[in-house]
Amino acid sequence: MPSAIRILVIDDHTLFRRALTSLLRDASGLEVVGDAGDAGEAIRRAGELQPDVILLDNHLPGVLGINAIASLREAAPAARVIMLTVSEDEADLSAALRAGASGYLLKTMEGDALADAIGRAMRGASVVAPEMTGKLVAAYREAAAGAVAPAAPTAIEQLSPREQEILR
Repeated sequence: MPSAIRILVIDDHTLFRRALTSLLRDASGLEVVGDAGDAGEAIRRAGELQPDVILLDNHLPGVLGINAIASLREAAPAARVIMLTVSEDEADLSAALRAGASGYLLKTMEGDALADAIGRAMRGASVVAPEMTGKLVAAYREAAAGAVAPAAPTAIEQLSPREQEILR
């Protein structure tokens, strides 16, 4: 692992992006190497900077961040993409994990917890906000209890292997 985890911050709100950058720069072992306000700039910067971690908002001008994950991973193959969003939508969580995100965190979290999650993601862990993990577990329990009609795919059957790993 590098001496400092190199981070690219992607968010369309300049004030939030700058505040997050400042917060992360104060954390030990983290280095913000760049930022971007839209998907096109983010993909270009990811290719140039080759960060270790990409913190990605889901709501960007003209595109959902989830839809940019594949291009970001192509531009910076070694980077871990972590969604950092306000969306508590289970469908967004599932889509992000299916697209290859290493985590799904909410912007309401504390700075220390974010720094810790980034470190865990760099060590290979999947990092998911506790509020979101609860939703996945509830879907799993519902499916296990047979509450879902057999003709329709269960919530668990719709999960990717990565999502099922997170549940375990």
